Formats: sequence, structure tokens, C-alpha cells
Amino acid sequence: MNSPLKLAVTAMLATAFAPVGAQQVQTKDRGLRFDSAGVLDLAERAPHRSGAAAPVVALAGADAANIRAAPALTGDPPALQFSDDVFGCTTPSKACAQEHERKLVDSSGGSVKRDGRRLTVTASGGPAAVFLDWTMPETRSADGDEETHWYLGSLPGSGYARVEVQFGHDAPGNFLVNRASGRVAFVHNGADVVALSPDGLRLLTFNPLNPPLSLRVASLDGNGPRVELECAVGEGDAKTQAQFKGWHDAESFDLVIASDSGQAAVRIGYARGAWQVLADESAGLASVGFACR
Repeated sequence: MNSPLKLAVTAMLATAFAPVGAQQVQTKDRGLRFDSAGVLDLAERAPHRSGAAAPVVALAGADAANIRAAPALTGDPPALQFSDDVFGCTTPSKACAQEHERKLVDSSGGSVKRDGRRLTVTASGGPAAVFLDWTMPETRSADGDEETHWYLGSLPGSGYARVEVQFGHDAPGNFLVNRASGRVAFVHNGADVVALSPDGLRLLTFNPLNPPLSLRVASLDGNGPRVELECAVGEGDAKTQAQFKGWHDAESFDLVIASDSGQAAVRIGYARGAWQVLADESAGLASVGFACR
């Protein structure tokens, strides 16, 4: 996530690191963060995946017409509701949020604990994820900053624990914690398009305003989180854009990709153990180097 927060905090914090299991490292006095080692940052433009590109085949005309006619889905409102909406406080306040979070923590069977500024999600077979609320006061030479975390229960389908982080200078994000392994993913909720598949076992995310176009699908199954698919255009392409038209079903999603070559209706799906791209304008996709791996 190339944000002012990330650049500023990374430059200022030269703190030590304390290992927390084999999979992740938490920053001293800041807890687990989006840029901690072992956290899968789905808001970060990923390097191109290796291997052969998914085949591109023709999309039926009726399907293409339906995709083009469907409304575009954006990050506003976010598919993963913000804590204020989850808690349903008539007048949002810290006291109201704490009351509602306490109920969710109490119903977690002891796997989630809140101790003042410290929020801990304990996995059954992996490292605990520890999130710390912190405030850095403003000084004459630097702006202040802060991070506040809220436990929001379980994601539907996968059962992953969800923890919202509110940044002092950026849109909120969500940590998604595999309750069995303790593995963690981060998504930049509210700034990126973030969309769960109907069964909750896949998560699509991309930033439509940050070229070049790069979107990814992460698996939230028992072995996840892990990147299952990445689709991107050629490096240096600042013009090609994608409109997300929603998940067609649990294993396929729809896009309209617009470039100087025109528009292409696209359905990207997983079938018989492999991904494929269906498009009504495959030549236009090829001209901008669009490929999924």
C-alpha cells in the first residue's frame, strides 16, 4: 500500500522486531501491521506471478451484453462494512464501539481477547496475532499518527477472524486471520475494491485509481490466505482501467476492461482445476498485455 502513512511510519520507526512463530513478525510496540513480515498485503501491487498465462477464449454474446449492462461495483460503500456500520451505534462513539466489540469478544470462545490497547486473536495451530492501538503525538517537526483496532467477528464462509484497523491518515483496512493456522492477510477496505465471492472462500481486490491495472484473487480456504490469481496489464500502462461488475458465481467474476483499443467484456473463472479468461474482445486485451496467472 503506497500511502503517506506507510512511507512516513516506515521511515520513522527503526524499532526492533520480535518473532512470533515461523510465519509472521510483529513490530515492537506497534503489534502486527500490514507491512509486518508474514502478512499477505493484498493492497500492495504484487510482482507478476510466474508461469503460463490463463487461456483467453470467446465469451458468448449474451453474457457479454449482460456484463456490459450490469452496474459497476466500487469500494464505496465497502463490501466489508466499517466498524461503525457493523456495531450499529446510533451515535458513533468509542464507548458504544467498545460495548459491541466486547459482545463479539465474549462470543469468540476465548480465541479473541481485549486487554486495554492490546487485541489478540489466538489460532488453534499457529501464532497469535497481536494488534496494538497506539498514538504518536504531533510535534513541531512531525504530524501525529495513530492506529486503532476493532474485532468485527468472523467472515461468512471462511470463518476467518476480521480485525479493522483505523489509520490516522488513511482509509481503514482489515486484517483477515485464519483461525487454525494464524496466517494473516491485509486488505485496504474503502480505498480499494474488495469483494468476497458468494461462498466467502475467495476475495478479489484491486485499486481502480492506481495504475497500472493489477487485480488479484486470494483464497480464504483452510490453507489460506494465499494469492490464487493475479491479472495485470503491461508495466507503464497508465490508461487501461477495469470496472468490476461483481461475482457471477463462487468461481467466476465479471469485468469491463477499457483501453485505447476499446472495451472488452470479461468473465474470469475457475473450472476443472484451472483459471481461464472469457472475453468478447480478446485482441484488445492482448494489445495492452492483459494476462492472468
